[in-house]
Amino acid sequence: MANYKVVNSRGKEILKDVNLNPGDVLQMELAARNFKKAEFAESLGMKPGHFSELLHGKSHVNVATALKLQKLLDIPAEYWMRVQVYHDLFVKRNKDLEAA
Repeated sequence: MANYKVVNSRGKEILKDVNLNPGDVLQMELAARNFKKAEFAESLGMKPGHFSELLHGKSHVNVATALKLQKLLDIPAEYWMRVQVYHDLFVKRNKDLEAA
């Protein structure tokens, strides 16, 4: 089985001390491809308000959304799910550290 990693634009692995949420990655992809947010939201089958929540980390990438992103951007669904899980772990670990 392939060993997938979250990497930056230079190919360096992003480790746990970097908080990267899928919305940040998606915003960078949309900008790089000159996609308009409202049109992309429509392509995903999302209302603009819900898409905005996704871009700002207020909602999560779920399996269905990851599969749609894969189809539209040709970025594997597994990548989107991994970024979401790494973000969730980062947030939870920091909350636990603050509570300790």
